[in-house]
Amino acid sequence: MQDIKRGCNRFCFKACFLIFWLMTCPPVWGQDGQKRFLTKEDYALWSKLYIKKISDHGNWVSYTLQYDSKEDTLFVRSTTGGMTYPFPKVSDGIFNGENQFACITGDTLVQQDLNSGTCIKTAGIYQFFFSKNQKYLAMLKKQAAGIYTLEIQDNNSKTLERISDVTQWYFDPDCKVIVYSTRTAEKHSVGYIQLDKAIAKRTIVSNSTFPFQNFAYKKNTIAFVQTVTDHPLLLSYAIDQDILHQLDPARQQGFPSGMTISDELTHRLTLSDDGRRVFFWLAESKDISRPIDLKAVEIWNTQDRLLFDYKKYLGDLSNENKMAVWSPEENTLLQITDSRLPAGFVNGASTHAFIYDPAAYEPQSKDNGPFDLYIVDLQTGKRKCILEKYSSRMIPAASRDGLHLCYAKDGDLWIYDIKKDTHTNITTGLPDSFFKEDSDMPEDSYPYGIGGWSEGGKSIIAYDAFDLWQINVDGSVKKRVTHGREIKRTYRIKNAGSGPYDSKGTSDKVIPDSADKLLLEIKDRNSGVTGFCHWNAASGLSDIVWNNTSIEQLYKAADSTVYTYVEQHYDMPPKLMLYRQSPKEIFQSNKQQQKFWRGNAALIQYTVNGKNMQGLLYYPAGYTEGAVYPMIVYIYQRQSQHITTYEAPTLYSPQGFSIANYTAQGYLVLLPDMAYELGKVAASATESVLAAVDAVIAKGLADPGKIGLIGHSFGGYEADLIISQTDRFAAAVSGSGWTDLVSSYLFINSGFKKPEYFRAEDDQIRIGKSLYEDPQSYLQNSPVLLAATIKTPLLGWTGKEDPTVHPLQSMEFYMALRRLNKTHTLLVYPEEGHFLLKKENQKDLSERIQQWFDCYLKNGRIQPWMKSDN
Repeated sequence: MQDIKRGCNRFCFKACFLIFWLMTCPPVWGQDGQKRFLTKEDYALWSKLYIKKISDHGNWVSYTLQYDSKEDTLFVRSTTGGMTYPFPKVSDGIFNGENQFACITGDTLVQQDLNSGTCIKTAGIYQFFFSKNQKYLAMLKKQAAGIYTLEIQDNNSKTLERISDVTQWYFDPDCKVIVYSTRTAEKHSVGYIQLDKAIAKRTIVSNSTFPFQNFAYKKNTIAFVQTVTDHPLLLSYAIDQDILHQLDPARQQGFPSGMTISDELTHRLTLSDDGRRVFFWLAESKDISRPIDLKAVEIWNTQDRLLFDYKKYLGDLSNENKMAVWSPEENTLLQITDSRLPAGFVNGASTHAFIYDPAAYEPQSKDNGPFDLYIVDLQTGKRKCILEKYSSRMIPAASRDGLHLCYAKDGDLWIYDIKKDTHTNITTGLPDSFFKEDSDMPEDSYPYGIGGWSEGGKSIIAYDAFDLWQINVDGSVKKRVTHGREIKRTYRIKNAGSGPYDSKGTSDKVIPDSADKLLLEIKDRNSGVTGFCHWNAASGLSDIVWNNTSIEQLYKAADSTVYTYVEQHYDMPPKLMLYRQSPKEIFQSNKQQQKFWRGNAALIQYTVNGKNMQGLLYYPAGYTEGAVYPMIVYIYQRQSQHITTYEAPTLYSPQGFSIANYTAQGYLVLLPDMAYELGKVAASATESVLAAVDAVIAKGLADPGKIGLIGHSFGGYEADLIISQTDRFAAAVSGSGWTDLVSSYLFINSGFKKPEYFRAEDDQIRIGKSLYEDPQSYLQNSPVLLAATIKTPLLGWTGKEDPTVHPLQSMEFYMALRRLNKTHTLLVYPEEGHFLLKKENQKDLSERIQQWFDCYLKNGRIQPWMKSDN
């Protein structure tokens, strides 16, 4: 039953009080000018701000405030006035134009009229959506276990259609069509509803013995699978012709022998843009795809393409389901991938597929090995190899019009013309590199990627380190369209749409040839400051949002050039902003900050082996000029760009460390950038960190005898290395780091079931050679072999189920330090991975690390857990 209440008073009372408190109390705090220092009890006041949606014309925005207590609230706020609607314990919702917002709390649908304030609540709702034309609300009501009632209402809450006994459903992403199946008296039916000016309902199949699932819809075509036992069928229904086509493996000429149509829910059907072709999956016979007997003897052969563990837990790639395409009108079927070439993708026009074998050149030592890329004509089935031993980190990107493929090779970008069967180097002769210029790892340099294809398919937008280049697909015209290199600012295209933007390295998206403006993200290479602007060929750059801040979570209104985003800086909590011709603040989070002392942040300069470097130094709250402070050095790789990131205090960090906690407790916190020399991480990391530390000491800020070191993952590895090279640190903390490069090199990663060779040869460990080409570098950069020199008290921690860095690395280091009678405590968290996910463990680790540093850097007491059991 529906319960209509103006303003949802009882529902919103507590949240409204919270808003009143957040909006009114902080200014009162600041009136008397009194500030105090943060305590652990104050951390719970801080929230994280996340944008969820923006309405079609940008008049409303929804966002959540998330607290450590998990007492989260979703807010819907007017961008033209001050009206705000709170929805406690709700994570997301949907706008229906500019007049309505709806969300589910528990199992209750809440419909909020944004103009009148009227609120309608409907219990027992599982899922809902609004139609594209904003005229209808579709709801799935819980009927019984796994059974639902589909109900369609108009804007006056009048029920226009009700369908019972729904078991499966599909909501068209364009919100125009609903496909559903029902079960009544063990008979199954499939139907659909079109949500247009009026509702049109039709049954496609009725009274079937077997159920239906895996629905897909596009361009007046509905595709689905009927799960006939051991013999699934594929069906395609043409709405405008009222014709149902069926693909029956037993009757279809040319259907692959021994295979069936896959009815796995994880293998979705897709339709070509014109709706005339159905892409589906073929399942191998059970004899071929039979899993490995876990009780049988394991046979490990050094020449196996895939490790036994990979095949055991993830399966053999050649036995995975295969991609196929069916054209119902022509009644033609083509298998696209096969056991020899089991992976692939289809171009935007669905005219060609590109297939390959990811394990073609296994066994090999890199993270991902090279492969041969084949093109398949989906009309004729002909295939041809177009790239041999392709090894770039850039996945080839097909154009939406189906005419071209862009790929990276030998330090340049290339275009493959599908019709002409030609390859063209389109970046040859250009002065700037389109591959990563400042890589400090041994890996092959990878390309910055492309931003998209022009609407007419004549050119692409390619990225160098800073700028956008518009380059014709035949290489005839090459034009740099931004000029960020001169001022060290990077420009990247942001994806269009009403969702969050995402800058990708490869893309098949279309860039208009018209005067439409592109949205670009800007990032300053040195300071980390970000912003955004518009660009088109006629006017160039315009409408820049650029402050000394970080811009994140950028959303665009679907039907208007209105943007919402989060802006923040170290000393400014995240605030919700709107851009409509000019920036406007909508909501400021964490206003309580002004009640407390907070330190400053600044970049420091230093040199490492003649190279100019910088680090990020956070000052303690209530900093007094001339005083010296204990300092914690948090290490990883390059971190100075985080100066624009707001740091909130919390005890619930996945790695047990929050900068704001320590600055609030009177610590300096230093994040140095590192300069690496291949094969010499121990020396490089130590020189970089000590140079940064000495720069702070030279300023008279840090107490040389009260400096701590902390790192996690690669940073944990660096921390273990550094304390084996110097005794400058009074205490150290290392989380989930490598310690033995020999054993880690020869280990099988428990997450992706591949060898760990690449981490040392090509990745962060930066040896650049195999263990057998350069054994000395492996020995000289293994903390476990350098443990005898360590004098620094060390706290270590690891998750016992860590799939990224095996916990045995931390345990092996513990055994070394135990044998040497060093001061070391190791925390092992059961049922945790590379990062701690359980809140109780996050809090436990945060408190223990704080106690560890307080003990050694502030002359604090030795906690009972630090003492031995003797």
